[in-house]
Amino acid sequence: CAKISDYAKKGEQLYQAKNYPKAREAFEEQAGWLEQCEWPKDEPDKSLIATAYNNVALTWIRLGEYRKALAWLQIMPEDKKSVYNLSRIQDKLQALPKPTSAAGEYWQYAGRGSWEVLTLKPEGKNTYLADWQGYHFGIMGMYYGPNMGEFTEKVTLNAGKGAIVLRGPDTLECTISLELSADRQSLALTTDDPSNCGFGFNVSADGEYLRVE
Repeated sequence: CAKISDYAKKGEQLYQAKNYPKAREAFEEQAGWLEQCEWPKDEPDKSLIATAYNNVALTWIRLGEYRKALAWLQIMPEDKKSVYNLSRIQDKLQALPKPTSAAGEYWQYAGRGSWEVLTLKPEGKNTYLADWQGYHFGIMGMYYGPNMGEFTEKVTLNAGKGAIVLRGPDTLECTISLELSADRQSLALTTDDPSNCGFGFNVSADGEYLRVE
């Protein structure tokens, strides 16, 4: 926790030097440790945490990765810094090519500066290879690391909906429903019984994922 200001300073120095990938790494550490150290408090300083999210977003903006910047800005969308930075890239987001299929990369925030990532790769007509990696951070998650889960499985979509069925030595049978939004900019995953999926403790694929690629 004592190193949080060091991560912030390092990130600022690298940002000013236009080394945006390395700056992002420092700002991600800043965000993760702020969550670890502030959120156990009754009244955490959310403005500090929001600043860290926006710092990461700015590195993505500098690299022209506007969807990834959007993902970070939507963690605390009501913060005035998030509102301002989102207004700066709205025209860039609107100018991006509209997705023509489900193929792409989708993120859901897992906390501590990390994201659950789902990638869909075309495998034929309406069929995709779904590759997912997810995390759950316990109370000391930044110290000991997260619990993890992953899968790679085919899914066929019909009208934007499909089911990912997992079976294996550590899996009884786990069905994860996938629903793509009408604009193909996001998707939702819902699991029938996460305890059957063979993931780490408290790890689940469930939730809303935002397209970033």
